[in-house]
Amino acid sequence: MRWRKIVVILGTVSVLFGSVTVGCSQSPPESRSGGQSVVATLEGAEAFRQALTEAGAGLVVVDFYADWCAPCRQLSPMLEEIARAHPDKAAFYKVNVDQNADLTKVYRITGIPHVMFFRNSQVVHSILGVQHKDAYVRALDRL
Repeated sequence: MRWRKIVVILGTVSVLFGSVTVGCSQSPPESRSGGQSVVATLEGAEAFRQALTEAGAGLVVVDFYADWCAPCRQLSPMLEEIARAHPDKAAFYKVNVDQNADLTKVYRITGIPHVMFFRNSQVVHSILGVQHKDAYVRALDRL
C-alpha cells in the first residue's frame, strides 16, 4: 500500500511539472564557492550514455541526487572539492533522480545520495549515503 501511494505521488508530480529536457547542461552551474562548477549535470539517458562512452576506459563519477535531499546538498560541495583537487583522476557528473527516472530504474537507485563509479560504461564501485570525504578519495585512488 505504501508503494502505491509513492507511485501516485510521483505520477502526480510528473504530470504537474511536465517533461524533462534531454541533453547535457550547456553551461555548468555556479558552485557555492562562487566559481564555475566542475561537476557537470547530465539530463537524460542519452547525455548519460554519451558521457560514459566518451570517457571510455577513464573513470566517471556520477552523483545521483535530488534537490530536496538534505544529505545530497551536504555531499555536493564535497564532490566539487574532490573534483577540483583530482581533475586528472575522473570525470565528475551529477544526475537528478527526480528528472531521470529511467536512469534510476536502470541503475537501481533506491536511496540517495548514491555515488557510482564507472569505467568502460560499467559500474565498478558505488557509495550510498554521505560518507567522509576520504571514502570518495580512496575510491578514486583505488579505481
